[in-house]
Amino acid sequence: MSTIDLAVRTPVSIVYQGAVRRVRAEDQDGWFGIHPGCIDLAAVLPAGLLLFEDAEGEAFMALAGGLLDLCGGCCRVMVREAILARRLEEVAGLVQQHARARRQRSKAQRDVFDDLAKEAMRRLARQEASQ
Repeated sequence: MSTIDLAVRTPVSIVYQGAVRRVRAEDQDGWFGIHPGCIDLAAVLPAGLLLFEDAEGEAFMALAGGLLDLCGGCCRVMVREAILARRLEEVAGLVQQHARARRQRSKAQRDVFDDLAKEAMRRLARQEASQ
């Protein structure tokens, strides 16, 4: 059986890479399918789902938007964030976990910036007091 080489990447990791039988994705015009032998195409993907079928069966990937490029039987998907699940029921829970972790990281980063700003203000006040 003929396959497509699928690679889904974020700026920090490869979420999936392997041979698949088919891919389904959505762009601004709606859902479309990719099968072996399809013509080359490029698409802007909104936040949503990407579905594919590989040797393990059907898989679902929640995407935070990105780009899809199909060229010569290779389908590359570049996204900001992606979460892979083998069952559709798992996707919502994994997305919620991911969102919680992202909020915690953002809060930690804000705390670091707040501490840096406070330290800068203390140093500035000390410098002015010594002059």
